[in-house]
Amino acid sequence: MSPTFKYNPFSGVLAEDLNEILVPRFDRNVLMSKIKQTDKPIAIEFLGKKGRGKTTHLLHLNTEFIDSPIVFLNSNSSASEVLNNDSNPLFIDSIHHLGLPDRLRLFKQNKTIIYTTHYTRKWECRLLKKEIYSLHFNGIDPETLQHILNKRLLLASDIELKSTHLFSVTDSLELIKKFKDNYRAIINHLYVTYQ
Repeated sequence: MSPTFKYNPFSGVLAEDLNEILVPRFDRNVLMSKIKQTDKPIAIEFLGKKGRGKTTHLLHLNTEFIDSPIVFLNSNSSASEVLNNDSNPLFIDSIHHLGLPDRLRLFKQNKTIIYTTHYTRKWECRLLKKEIYSLHFNGIDPETLQHILNKRLLLASDIELKSTHLFSVTDSLELIKKFKDNYRAIINHLYVTYQ
């Protein structure tokens, strides 16, 4: 008997379910101590190509800071959305949508800024003497991918799944062979498969 699911296991994840499927790529205690240091606010960047899990991890971390919503930037966003934002720490998805002068003004602010980016902003921070801590989102090992995919299956399942319905390390290796470390491409592929 094949399993039934309450929803497609590879569709979007509700905020309250995020912690159930995420395998964090950072040490939570180390990161929290850096964020909460009050003597010297820093910049924390989630750095990597598109589809590597930066925004998902930003959303996960943001659950600890209910008074600091994430500012989601796109090509139509105004710099004032972040420059006039009083949140501390300030969470920004896609900081690359700000021009260099606006990023420099932002990094001058006396607050911790946590953001996703495709390219490091270390030179901008160094220019302004702002400490920066980078978390790199590249590569994925088969065991981690297997764990993430199986967590999604288990969360969406109506019944207790048998091992034959779960992903194996071999399955993960095949997906990595096809999609490399593009987690979003893997999830999109599986979404269609489980549709």
